[in-house]
Amino acid sequence: MNRAINTSVRLFSESFAPLDPVVEIGSLFLPGYEKLSNLRPYFKGLNYIGCDIRRGLGVDLIVDAHTLSFTDGSVGTVLLFEILEHLPHPEKAIAEARRILRDDGLLALSVPFNYRLHGFPTDYWRFTSSGVYTLLADFPDKIIFALGPKVKPAFIFAVAAKRASQHFIERKALFQSRVQETFQNSRLQGHISVLKERSRDFFGHLLGRAELSAVFFDPSQDGGYISKRPPECEIKIAGVDQKDPARVISKLAMVGLAKSRLRTLKTLLNKIS
Repeated sequence: MNRAINTSVRLFSESFAPLDPVVEIGSLFLPGYEKLSNLRPYFKGLNYIGCDIRRGLGVDLIVDAHTLSFTDGSVGTVLLFEILEHLPHPEKAIAEARRILRDDGLLALSVPFNYRLHGFPTDYWRFTSSGVYTLLADFPDKIIFALGPKVKPAFIFAVAAKRASQHFIERKALFQSRVQETFQNSRLQGHISVLKERSRDFFGHLLGRAELSAVFFDPSQDGGYISKRPPECEIKIAGVDQKDPARVISKLAMVGLAKSRLRTLKTLLNKIS
């Protein structure tokens, strides 16, 4: 869990008004991530059940994601954030989530793409937007976006409806608008947690060689993407001459990039200046 995923969950909850009860699979708070992993404040007033295969902080019920203990059609919202990559059979977890959802229920999930090994050896998979679309084939309507550099996004986020409806179509439009506003029109704010882990991508963006974006997936479009984002959505570091190493490094320091990575970037910038 990072800040960008946490923010995406907040946007999901505000846009879709999730239904009760909310079941989170993989809810254990890992050391150092307690604040980011606690998603309950985004679902106030709803019965929230945290589930994991291990006991610990954030866990209300011990379950296996492949064989959930909930009855058919008994859950309003299922959350699967950063857990599918750790499951030997992620398609079974998706099928179980669909089974327990009410007809008007929602599934929200996130999965990594460009991310280091973690929790190895139970780190099995990485997913593209089209891969997530395929996993969600039994859901008649869904919205999927990837965040980060276009050709190697940090993660994929998706919301799927068990039953298609006009209400979901309207909520999708609102969600897309909120995501674009948050991650594209606010300069670096939405991308900071991603870029702090990927200074090379940040450096490439500063030089105009890496396009950072929240890209929505649509299999009917050429290349699978819903239109190219407009120029005004480009992420810039305002007032900085990208050929001035000192100014670039100063700005990078202001957004909290690690000192060791700042030193690496400074060396590279000095070589090309």
